Amino acid sequence: MKLLLDNLFYLGQIASLVGLGWGAWLVLREYLMDTVCHGVCLGRKVSGLSLSLACCLLHPFRRTVRV
Repeated sequence: MKLLLDNLFYLGQIASLVGLGWGAWLVLREYLMDTVCHGVCLGRKVSGLSLSLACCLLHPFRRTVRV
C-alpha cells in the first residue's frame, strides 16, 4: 500500500510539473507573438497563436494592396 501511495504522489508531482510547463509555454508564446507582431492586425489585439501568426504574416501584403 505504501508503494502505491508513493507512486501516486510522484505521478501527481509529474502531472503538476507538466501542467505548469504547459501553462508557462502558453504565456510565453503569446508574449513572443505580441513582441514580434506588436498589434499589426488592424490595431486590435488578436488572441491565439494561429490568428496572430497569420495576421503578422499577412500584414505586409495588406499594406501593399492599400497603397
